[in-house]
Amino acid sequence: MVERRILNSWKEIASYLGRGVRTVQRWEANLGLPVHRPSGRDHSAVLAFSTELDQWLDSRPVRQSFPLLGESPSVSHSPASEIQALLSRAEVLLEKLESVLSRSEEMHRRLSLVIGPANNHEIATDLNGDAVNQVAHAEAA
Repeated sequence: MVERRILNSWKEIASYLGRGVRTVQRWEANLGLPVHRPSGRDHSAVLAFSTELDQWLDSRPVRQSFPLLGESPSVSHSPASEIQALLSRAEVLLEKLESVLSRSEEMHRRLSLVIGPANNHEIATDLNGDAVNQVAHAEAA
């Protein structure tokens, strides 16, 4: 049976994991690193059990490295669950992008109504005039 060590400080936890104190504190805050606070407060003394840390590490997904130059990327290196998770994330991102595009188009439509057709023509004329002025300055230089 694996011996369970009790780690009594951020420094001991960081040393056990081979990382810096700030890194393991960030892991606790953002990734759910299993640490315990005996007094129950957010910023009190901490302790951790080596067996829980090992289980947490084993359960974390490992980022796949990029293939080396000359190697062809292979889908077989990634389990189906990772591929499914990536596809789900891609779908969520696509939905968000579509939402942003829709809002942008709606804002453009509303702005066009507020500005009005006459003002749109003036803006286009101003933009074209600026472009002509820029070309003239470039030719003169």
